[in-house]
Amino acid sequence: MKIFLMRHGETDYNKARCFYGSADVSINERGKQQALQLQTIMANYPVSHIYTSSLKRTKETARVIFDSGLTSILDLDEKGFGKWEGLTADEIEARYPKEWQAWLEAPFEVTPPDAEEFAHFQQRVWQVIDDLAVRHSKDSIAIVAHLGVLRLIYQRLIDTQAVFWDIDFPQGTVTCFDNRHSDEWHISILNGKEES
Repeated sequence: MKIFLMRHGETDYNKARCFYGSADVSINERGKQQALQLQTIMANYPVSHIYTSSLKRTKETARVIFDSGLTSILDLDEKGFGKWEGLTADEIEARYPKEWQAWLEAPFEVTPPDAEEFAHFQQRVWQVIDDLAVRHSKDSIAIVAHLGVLRLIYQRLIDTQAVFWDIDFPQGTVTCFDNRHSDEWHISILNGKEES
């Protein structure tokens, strides 16, 4: 199986460095250019199935990359940040100083107001990727998702000990996880660069 992983194109919230997990915003002009870049890359890698989250930014990116509406939506939405969505870190700190400090100290245990618990987020993403690995054991598939989701997939398949915040999936690049030649997953393409 090969899994081609791509992060959605840039949004205005990305540009403003806002928290916006479940806020349903579109990609901006730069995001469309990043999706076109991905389209060029993926022209060399045929896939049998394309998966996105339910949010516009992943669906819009996938439509540009694959030039079709043949995508399937899975429970791959970004972690919801509740009342913090649409706010920058400075704005959150000003409005929710105690909660912000507690979250900085223990981001996987502390849940912002009205937000999704990290453990629930992790469980639902891992369940999806486990199901896909069984369903498509002989296939090549594409997933267009969110940074937090891609980080969790990396931890699940590649390195359970990897530091969540250190895992990067730059917009406009492709990463591929492959287990065709063994039971172990390995990285064949990392952020657009083929691994030896």
